[in-house]
Amino acid sequence: MKTSSQINILIVLIFSLLLSNSCSKERIEPEEEEEEELNEYNTMNDYFDAKKQEEQEFVIDTSGTDPIIGNQGTKVWPSKEKLMFANGDSVHWPYTVNLIELYTPKDMIYYQMPTIAGGELLTTGGEIRLRAFKDGQELVLRPNKTWTVEMPNTAPVSNMEIYYGVENSTYVDWTANPAGVFTTTAYGYLGNIAQLGWVACGKDAGITATTTNYTFASTTDNLQNLSIFIYFPNLESLMQVYSLTSGDIPIGEDIKIILMGIDSGDNLFYYFSDTQVSSSSQIDVILTAISDADLTVILDGL
Repeated sequence: MKTSSQINILIVLIFSLLLSNSCSKERIEPEEEEEEELNEYNTMNDYFDAKKQEEQEFVIDTSGTDPIIGNQGTKVWPSKEKLMFANGDSVHWPYTVNLIELYTPKDMIYYQMPTIAGGELLTTGGEIRLRAFKDGQELVLRPNKTWTVEMPNTAPVSNMEIYYGVENSTYVDWTANPAGVFTTTAYGYLGNIAQLGWVACGKDAGITATTTNYTFASTTDNLQNLSIFIYFPNLESLMQVYSLTSGDIPIGEDIKIILMGIDSGDNLFYYFSDTQVSSSSQIDVILTAISDADLTVILDGL
């Protein structure tokens, strides 16, 4: 028969074994660390829509020799005789001409209209969207007919060509093969366009350097919904980045990188870098809060 002293010793031994086993398990099976949640953002679409250049409307109710002139200085010489309905019917007065003008990187960003043709950078002299309507129906130019447009530029350069915009589900791409030429004038660029819609004045940027691609990553922010642009000031060209990987960019070229997002409370965030393209392929991003006014200043300075 065990004495009370023996029983107490046995209880102490059992308790010590249980405590030791528990500590051993804690050492073998440490608690997993929780992953830090990334900051989430909404798309910039609504913000851009509130900022972008308005579409202007001109009512054409008589013939004339004077052009219509947009807010940014675009001149258009419309002609009813050169218009038709999609089924070929003639157009009678009045009809309307709608015009959008994009002449700065900021305005191109607001419309998400980069200057890329077939994946290649274009030096740009501006982008416009020119449309005509009658009784709510969009009109087209007759075959082999053109409208004359003149796009303002204080220092026009030679060999600029006419590009037409091709819309797809994600963005507007510019035709890889230009459809005509712009001539330089004291006012800017003069050309005859054979179709309405998006029209760009531009030319191949003539990249000869080795190219690379930049990818964007972050340990603090979810970048999926961000708007990402790369501006090339020396080339006067704008690239938009999709799926967090850029198109081909020339090593050694000066660039300005801007990432923008907005959170559920309508607070703006950004990342900006004024740098030079290197062979390094990843940009590590940490977004910072910014005011609307300060973001506008950055975009104005591209």
